[in-house]
Parts: sequence; C-alpha cells; structure tokens
Amino acid sequence: MTTQSSTARSAPARHHQPPPGERQLDSFLRADWRAWGGGGRSDFDGEGFAALRFDATPVSVTRTRSFLRSTLTDWQLAELVDDATTVAAELVANAVTHALLPVPPAAPPPDEPTAWIALLRMRDAVVCAVADPSPEPPALTEADPFAESGRGLHIVAELSDTWGHSPPEPAGKTVWARLAGGR
Repeated sequence: MTTQSSTARSAPARHHQPPPGERQLDSFLRADWRAWGGGGRSDFDGEGFAALRFDATPVSVTRTRSFLRSTLTDWQLAELVDDATTVAAELVANAVTHALLPVPPAAPPPDEPTAWIALLRMRDAVVCAVADPSPEPPALTEADPFAESGRGLHIVAELSDTWGHSPPEPAGKTVWARLAGGR
C-alpha cells in the first residue's frame, strides 16, 4: 500500500517538475480555488491543508476515511466528520474504480498509479478534493434504484454545498466537494 500524507500551516510551495506520483497533487494546488465557492486563495485558512496519497488496494478507502476523521478532529471540525467522510469515501471509491488500475496483493511496482485526497480548510468551509491520473471527467448518471452502484456522485451532491471537477489535464483531473462549516 502506498500512502503518504502531508500537512502544512501555509500554502505549499509549487514544484516545477513534480515526481510522477505527485502530478495530481500539483494540479490540485494550481487549481482555481474560486470555483470551490470561496474568494480564492485569500480564503485559505493558513492552518488547514492536509493530503494523503493512495492507490487501488482494498484498504485505500478505509485509510482515507481514517485520515479524514483524524484531520477534521485535529482541526476541531467534528460537526463535518460524518458528511465529509462519506463524501471523501465516494470520491476515493470513484478514483479507485475509474482511474486506478487494480494492483496485486504483492508489493506494487514503484510506478504504480496513485491518486491524492486533499483537505483544504477555508474560512467558512472545508474542501475535499481527490486528484487522480484519469483525464475523464466524472459522470453524474441517472440513479437506478435497483443498481448496486452508481449513486456516489448523487451522494456527494446531496451532502456538499457544491461540487465539481477541474478541467481535465494530461496528468488527470481533480474532483472536489465543498462542505460549509467550521466557524
């Protein structure tokens, strides 16, 4: 399992040539934050950025849920834990299902496809974003009440104030959801 986490008290420095596993995170950091319902980078709290790298192994969703709970609790945002954890689990599950290749139980090769989940604490909200290597945009499809899958983005839309995705790039895309609260 490839995991790597990062937290920062201020906006992270940008890389000119990020390593392959960090291209999606670099894309997230360069995004137009105004699309997330804030006024841009000026709404960034300065005390709230955390990121975790994940892969397609079965424990990815479990580890990202734990990461989310821990981060939001550390930020004293317990009121957002349930909704944010559900939203993040859906975004991570979509990235694993649609963007990452399944890996065998044995140790994965170093160039294994990975993705990132990032939390950004803003003045009046938290943005949960998942950056993955697929340039394919997310597709909100008609929910079939009898299907075993296909409801993830509907859940994200219901629990978040707003959600969307970055314009796809060769390095992939970022799907994000904004949850109000925290002040």
